[in-house]
Amino acid sequence: MMQSDNEKMLQEIVQNTEMGKNTLDELIGLTHDQRLKDEMMRQKREYRRINQAAHTALDAIGAQAHGQSAAARMSVSMGIRTRTMLDKSTRNLATMLAEGSGQGVLDCKRAEKDYPAASPGAQKLCRELGTMQAQAEAAWREFI
Repeated sequence: MMQSDNEKMLQEIVQNTEMGKNTLDELIGLTHDQRLKDEMMRQKREYRRINQAAHTALDAIGAQAHGQSAAARMSVSMGIRTRTMLDKSTRNLATMLAEGSGQGVLDCKRAEKDYPAASPGAQKLCRELGTMQAQAEAAWREFI
């Protein structure tokens, strides 16, 4: 059976929010900057909230959520380790987080264009995620 635009958009949201949560989980242990940690925790809660909303919506249409693949998680993890091995400064971590948030915004925009027939609820959640990530990108820039 073909996935509907609705299901595809919700899966996109699940993967996008997992990427955000997983990245924050990896980076939070690398910093001693309490302000940065607090912002990471705040954003992690937002990702979790939106992730849960997408899971609930997928359940409601009888679909299974497909999170990030193990390979995708491993790839992100390796990238983070490589980029933080020699530089765990607040500035470097904030730069990485700003780039990731910016990518997340683009992914949301693409999903909006690719799945025009998604339900109003899924579209609203996708816009909410995009807005959250645009605000996150601005927040991370303050640390650079």
